[in-house]
Amino acid sequence: MRAKVLSEYDNMRMQLVNEGGLLVTTALDDSDVEKLVLLALEEAKSPVSWRELKAIFQGIVGEDRLRRILGSLKARNVVAELTHTRYSLPNYVPELEMNKVKNPLVFRNANEDQENLYEDNSN
Repeated sequence: MRAKVLSEYDNMRMQLVNEGGLLVTTALDDSDVEKLVLLALEEAKSPVSWRELKAIFQGIVGEDRLRRILGSLKARNVVAELTHTRYSLPNYVPELEMNKVKNPLVFRNANEDQENLYEDNSN
């Protein structure tokens, strides 16, 4: 999982070379980091603990920024937060743990997305 995230991270970074031959790498913006978090959760296909996410993103983003981005994804109901500080995409939350999701509206958004996809495919 970390290898895939690192590979995508390398593809996203922009490198600039100034006149002195110094290589400068730009930092990722929040939307790029969100994409990497979603990629990691998609790759896991099951809930991922905060500790695991921290290890995956070590050297890519700091803990505070990672927490802020996870909080933003959770607030927008893109990511489900389960007990014991575990995160998952809504479609990978185990059925037995659905009642342990701290932001249950995430399932409504996931269902609406699936309905919209079904409607688009039937047209």
